[in-house]
Amino acid sequence: MSIRKKMTGALLAAILTVSAAIPVFAHDGWSQTNAPIVAPGQVSYVELMLGNHSNEHKSYRIAGQWSTDTSKVFVTTPGGVKSDITGTRFYTGEEATETEPAVNNYFVASFKSNTPGAYIVSVEGDSVFNHGGVGSRTLRSAKSFVAVSDIPVIERVKALQGFSKEVSPDRAELIPLFNPAAVTAGEEVSIQLLLKGEPLADTHVDVIRRSNSEPTELVTDKNGTVTFKTGAADYYLVRAKPATKEAKEGEYDQTSYEATMTFTVQNESPKLPGKPSSNAPHVYVDGIAVAQDEAVKVEKGVTKASADFIRDNIDPNYASQEAGALRAIAEAAGATVEYFPAVGESRAAVAIYTK
Repeated sequence: MSIRKKMTGALLAAILTVSAAIPVFAHDGWSQTNAPIVAPGQVSYVELMLGNHSNEHKSYRIAGQWSTDTSKVFVTTPGGVKSDITGTRFYTGEEATETEPAVNNYFVASFKSNTPGAYIVSVEGDSVFNHGGVGSRTLRSAKSFVAVSDIPVIERVKALQGFSKEVSPDRAELIPLFNPAAVTAGEEVSIQLLLKGEPLADTHVDVIRRSNSEPTELVTDKNGTVTFKTGAADYYLVRAKPATKEAKEGEYDQTSYEATMTFTVQNESPKLPGKPSSNAPHVYVDGIAVAQDEAVKVEKGVTKASADFIRDNIDPNYASQEAGALRAIAEAAGATVEYFPAVGESRAAVAIYTK
């Protein structure tokens, strides 16, 4: 995955303040999925967490709930379609009463898909908080990730690249420059911080392990990225809170951007025995296996498809009568392509998303 372009000009530098002159009183919000890899048709649950007032906000401790009035939950499919799943959200605790507050409980949303690929969950909030006569707007982006796979093991999904899409371009957003559904301990990984689509340099980013709430404190480089080695198997929360002087008269005096993401470091998957009977991959178009017979072959490491196969399944306007490189032709036609390596006796698979 390529690192995004360097920040152009001084536009963001002119409005950005990372100083303590703008106090931040709000809790952090984040989301986490119940499993990083699921089989097609299985439900993925997304837990919406709010908290970490302890240790100067650098912790994994729960201290409240997301506001249902000012937040929504979305999932972006492998084909880049962003869908609102807020309607699936439910509360896990007892409701507040006159004598007992509803504390340390949280909301859960869910989705399921029959189409293998990389799914990005994003919880987005927009609220105004008044403290001491100062109004502060907070725009939240809280991301988590799920790989859907016919064989739900790390080796099958490790080549997925779709997790690096931008899905919340109107706010600050953390972009994993690695596969967050297939990461194991001791890997060097990078994450990029964007503000309205532009890399954000010289900004503090914390990586917090769930089981002990210990933070690793990092600062983004000129490309808005931080790089670190993953720790032991566990959930990890990444957080950044850039603040700006953006204001709207009569409504708020400043704007805080809150970007979080979680990922799960896993233990290595056991190797499945056997070898596939053919090096030709299965091909799926929008989640549906397409009959291929002799139409798809691998030549010198390149997967090629016959002209008829391309016209029937990818591009009806394909003019050549010759076989063509499947990925290049699909991407030229505006489709997204992902690759699933062979595992055990199961062939590799190529997934093409046209919508």
